[in-house]
Amino acid sequence: MASSESAATTAAWRGIWLRTALFVLTLAAGWSVLEWVMLKAPNSMSIKRERLEAIANEVDTLILGSSETYYGLKPKSLSGVAYNLASNAQSLYYDYALTADFLPRLPRLRRTYVLVSYLSLYTELYDHPDSSRIYGYLQDFGIPLQRMTDYMDPRVFSRVLLHSPHTAMERLLKGLDAPRDKRIDDRGWYRVPDEDRWPLDMQAAAGRLAVHHGFMRSKYLAQNRATLERLIQLLQKHHVEVVLITTPVAPSYQAQMLPEMWQPARMACEEIAARYGIRYLNFQNEPRIQASDFEDSSHLNADGAEHLAQLLEIDVGPVAAGISGERELAIAATN
Repeated sequence: MASSESAATTAAWRGIWLRTALFVLTLAAGWSVLEWVMLKAPNSMSIKRERLEAIANEVDTLILGSSETYYGLKPKSLSGVAYNLASNAQSLYYDYALTADFLPRLPRLRRTYVLVSYLSLYTELYDHPDSSRIYGYLQDFGIPLQRMTDYMDPRVFSRVLLHSPHTAMERLLKGLDAPRDKRIDDRGWYRVPDEDRWPLDMQAAAGRLAVHHGFMRSKYLAQNRATLERLIQLLQKHHVEVVLITTPVAPSYQAQMLPEMWQPARMACEEIAARYGIRYLNFQNEPRIQASDFEDSSHLNADGAEHLAQLLEIDVGPVAAGISGERELAIAATN
């Protein structure tokens, strides 16, 4: 009797283990399918990378920065062949890393616009509400993480966890392309929908600034200044003109900026520009930009993006055509 009960128990446990193994294998197979879907599905980073690679031999102007230039500076309204390599929440660390990666592949590059906004010198992407984007830069551009502890996160390897299982299921069932990414043009610029217009009053600006102040850190000023200088040195070494720009903000936003944050940042930009002999254009309080040019108190809309490009053409001038002899020698030295 005891042996038969033991056999029955063993058989029961075997059944449980088999069902558990089958369940785990089913989950693993399903997860593998979702990972494959997300590997094949384009995202804003892979789209911008592929489109820059497609015209790398033609690009003479590069635009760097975060959402202020991603939305707010239209490449096709600049002279020559400009490409917008800015992206949401992109910090100076990633501006530098992207430039270092692509610079040898941009033989005609003559000018780079570098965003230095109210936020730029005080933010790091790993300490930001959109910090998950650090894993996107790792997966799609191969840019190393800044902190070793971040390599312990499974999003280092998993695109499903990075973009969420829900997003992966949507891409599987509704198609690989995300509707928002379709607004990125062939020059890397994101066109803000015309219907996206937010209030520009003091209360709305205060709310936006409260979010911004929540991730601005004075402790990052020195390291971001050093990164900005490294970026300028890299570009000048390759005979690329550097123009620092602060994009327009609404008067309601500017009136509530903290002087103890903005004044050191502005002075740093002015000092760096003087040290390296480059232009720093501060459009923060730009009378040629109207209220109708804003999406919200700190971002331009599509009309504003075109108008800012036109102002740059006036204030900086058209980019020189072709490849300079100095640039050609610099490229040859890196090969």
